[in-house]
Amino acid sequence: MAHFSLLAAMVMVFAVVGAAFGAEPGLPGAGEPMAAPHPFEALLGSRIQRTMTLLETSDEMRHPTIRILCYGQSIVAQGHVSRAIEKMAKERYPHAKVEVRNSAIGGYTAPTLVRPAIQDIASWYPDLVVFHVYDGEDSGELERIVRDIRTQTTAELLMWTHHLDFYGPDGTERDAGRDHASNIRRLLAQKYGAELVELREEWRAWLAANPRINRKDLLVDNIHLNAKGGELMAELVMRHFRYNTLFPSFWADRIRGYEARTALEEPASPITLTGSWKRWGNAAGIDTPGSSGTLRLAFRGNRVTAELWPVGGKQGHAKVLIDGRSPSQWRQAYAVTRSNPNPLNAGRPMCNRLIPGPTPIAENWTIHLSDISEDGKKFKFTAVGSVTGPDGEGTNETAVFTSKSGRISFEPRDITLDDIAGYMKKPCPKEADLICSVVLLGTDEFTCSATVAKGDVPEVTLIQGIPNGEHVLEIVTAGDGPVAIKELTVHRPPVE
Repeated sequence: MAHFSLLAAMVMVFAVVGAAFGAEPGLPGAGEPMAAPHPFEALLGSRIQRTMTLLETSDEMRHPTIRILCYGQSIVAQGHVSRAIEKMAKERYPHAKVEVRNSAIGGYTAPTLVRPAIQDIASWYPDLVVFHVYDGEDSGELERIVRDIRTQTTAELLMWTHHLDFYGPDGTERDAGRDHASNIRRLLAQKYGAELVELREEWRAWLAANPRINRKDLLVDNIHLNAKGGELMAELVMRHFRYNTLFPSFWADRIRGYEARTALEEPASPITLTGSWKRWGNAAGIDTPGSSGTLRLAFRGNRVTAELWPVGGKQGHAKVLIDGRSPSQWRQAYAVTRSNPNPLNAGRPMCNRLIPGPTPIAENWTIHLSDISEDGKKFKFTAVGSVTGPDGEGTNETAVFTSKSGRISFEPRDITLDDIAGYMKKPCPKEADLICSVVLLGTDEFTCSATVAKGDVPEVTLIQGIPNGEHVLEIVTAGDGPVAIKELTVHRPPVE
């Protein structure tokens, strides 16, 4: 076996720890640890050190926001891991503003999940993606999801190999396929620099060290986890959330900060200022009544955020330009939110993928479906935008629908009524509404906060989602009040 040495080490550790506790083999009680220490525990977490550093260095003086997205299908949707992350954040890092979002979709293997994945992940732009899904290893969809995360975001990525399920008379019917699938995950983790949890080998080791426990004792059916199985999975995953200053770090190459005040202090600063800028605390600002100015930065990436400085009193405005255009003039800076739940299965979206059309604006959309056949295979629809108004119609036979105004687009095949009707064995309703929103991932104009609570980091996303390449940012103050900018942060996804 390719992973025999790890498995042997894990079996030994589990056996020794079990003997040390002096316990009869069996499921641990409430509050007892499921997993024994990992033989190489000090090495875990090496590829999620930006996330761990942001968490570990949060304190009363600085409350960073950290976004963690849990993504995949039903094993992730069960919430064992996402709840463990939330618990960790609350107990260990009370000063950090940790946003944990579980957007997993039950039943969506990689060939299906690839449709909503980029819409769900890139638009939120998390700091860390915790990801597990089945299938798509040999047909390519699994790698496409991983590659899209790396080409569209700077998120760190944590993946795991499959736990042991129970199919066939002795439970091992699918083991060869799951072993192959886990090997592909090992390959992808190395190729794309993801943190890998060796869940499959550790699961085997745990069962080998506890011979009175059958693999089925950790499941509610053939594959889904019961409470004890979920506890074991969570422990095996969560011990990778380690902070270690001795690991090498490369995130400064992908996420670079530019202090605005350096333009006032250093002749070689990449930021240039024109107008009435001056040093303002730890920022560069303008406060002379009626005065304005421009900040300019050439950068390479697809996202820029600005950390602002509190100005007190009246707040001034500033407009944002990227390559001479407002963010709202960039089609790529728009995204469509996940649609409302399917009426036959609230755990799945009504439509797997919607995208902005050639000329999007921020607005809400209702796609009204009518004349739906009982099996969901036939229907008509009309599209209405909250700003645009009625904007076209079509049927399920339409290959690609783009609204008349060019503001939203989708493929009717991504509307999931027929799949779910067959799966749920329920007839479809005669009519239904698909609801979503087109949102701008940025802002054309911003104002600085007058005051900021102690430790809070006042940050605004200037633009996101544009092509990952060379651009020029300009911030032009309006001259109607003070504006102060502490730092600009540029995100450059690692794979281009």
